Amino acid sequence: MNVIIKKPISGGTLDMISSKSLTHRALIAAALSKGQSRIIKPLLSEDTYATIDVLSKMGIKFQINQEEIIVDSNGLSLPTETLNCNESGSTLRFLIPIALLNEGEVTFDGKPGLRKRPLSEYISLFKQMGLQYEEISENLPLRVKGKIKSGEYHMRGDISSQFITGLLFALPMVDGDSKLIIDTPIESKDYVLMTIFILKKFGIDIMVKNNIFYIKGNQSYRKNDYEIPGDFSQAAFFLAAGVLGANIELKRLDINTHQADERMIEFIENMNGDIMIGNGSITAKKSKTIGQIHDLSQSPDIGPILALLCALSEGKSEIINASRLRIKESDRITSISTELRKLGAKITETKDGMKIQGVKTLRSCMDLDSWNDHRIVMTLAIAAIKVDGPIRIKNAEAINKSYPTFFEDYQKLGGVIEYE
Repeated sequence: MNVIIKKPISGGTLDMISSKSLTHRALIAAALSKGQSRIIKPLLSEDTYATIDVLSKMGIKFQINQEEIIVDSNGLSLPTETLNCNESGSTLRFLIPIALLNEGEVTFDGKPGLRKRPLSEYISLFKQMGLQYEEISENLPLRVKGKIKSGEYHMRGDISSQFITGLLFALPMVDGDSKLIIDTPIESKDYVLMTIFILKKFGIDIMVKNNIFYIKGNQSYRKNDYEIPGDFSQAAFFLAAGVLGANIELKRLDINTHQADERMIEFIENMNGDIMIGNGSITAKKSKTIGQIHDLSQSPDIGPILALLCALSEGKSEIINASRLRIKESDRITSISTELRKLGAKITETKDGMKIQGVKTLRSCMDLDSWNDHRIVMTLAIAAIKVDGPIRIKNAEAINKSYPTFFEDYQKLGGVIEYE
């Protein structure tokens, strides 16, 4: 699917879609509980359906509609077929330790994009636990045999917080207490805090001190009904749009849910952007933004949209400590730099980020590519606000990974698009 943006968004009010990160975590916590839980206002996307599909193969039953997902669980069973995680890194990394709660052999796989993403921290963990494993290719498919057990484990924290989250889900259910020691500073730490937030909602307690997680064993998840709040990862795009000239109010956003990409507010304010935080809503108004140095070690997912905002700000900007952008759905440092340069932006790649010289406007281009990356699609659609004509984004169906209704919301805010 290609999308031609004939007119960019002009502004308005939008109920923000529900958080993908919280939907993943709530689904898993509900699946680990005995009985029936309701996940209210979930995000239904390719990624969250991947989690549902894998959990279904472990014996969990789901009733799904747009307003809620009812999760029926009587405990996990050992899957008898390959667990395909599609393109979802969260599904893969969260569920590997969970699948190992039962003794046996489990095989994980995914689409080509997911096969490129590293699993080195789990390979190290398997060695510490004495589990048998086989990497059938460089990363995926991955076949593991054995059962996760309690103990003291060491992990790096500068590759992906998803590995930590996977263990935090599984280790409370095993016999005996565990200690998870993170040997390097934790990047994207808010995602770990979000996991602990959800675990507590479902009856699991974990103590954290100085990058050490103390995990009591033999805990039990408790069924719960949980309503998913709005998604700051997706809101970041519309916050940037508001500052670039669209004037947008976003509703259903809760600043108390440990969403890492809430930092977009701080980044925008540091750039002299006009952000107003109300009761459950955030408004971004047209502003003259000024270039800054942005450290993305804790929130890499907003890298593409932040790069766009920097490209349209006065003076020089730099994005640093963003090397993990290179191992996402695309190499986002290269993909966003390439596509924004087609629009006239002045961006130079660095090893772990970008150097950006601001320009006032961008030029029309009918040959933009999504790189099969949902965040590249959304960033380019927002860029249209400052472009002097239409733009065409090829392979825009990548949006279905996290935000299937993005272009519907885009049109609610005044955008005019054409599909081809």
